[in-house]
Amino acid sequence: MEFGRYLVLGTVHVCMKTADLLNAWAVLEPSSRPLAVASTHYGWFIPTRMPEEPDRQQIPKEVLAAMRFGREQGCDYLLFDCDAGEIDGLTIFPW
Repeated sequence: MEFGRYLVLGTVHVCMKTADLLNAWAVLEPSSRPLAVASTHYGWFIPTRMPEEPDRQQIPKEVLAAMRFGREQGCDYLLFDCDAGEIDGLTIFPW
């Protein structure tokens, strides 16, 4: 049996443009996405591992920062959730 760890972050850590992008990626075929994204209806579930170039260049800076923060906490995934709180040190965007 294998267990993983994930960190829950508020969707306030992504701007509206990035939210639209994550929604668009979530419906693409997995091979067409620069980042694995699963929509949760209230946010997104993404891995914290760094994608290879050139995919990395397509990922918004605030998402890369959140992924790095998640890795630093020992987490394999991030769950961006609209009801989750804010994390000090990550950019906050007004919705």
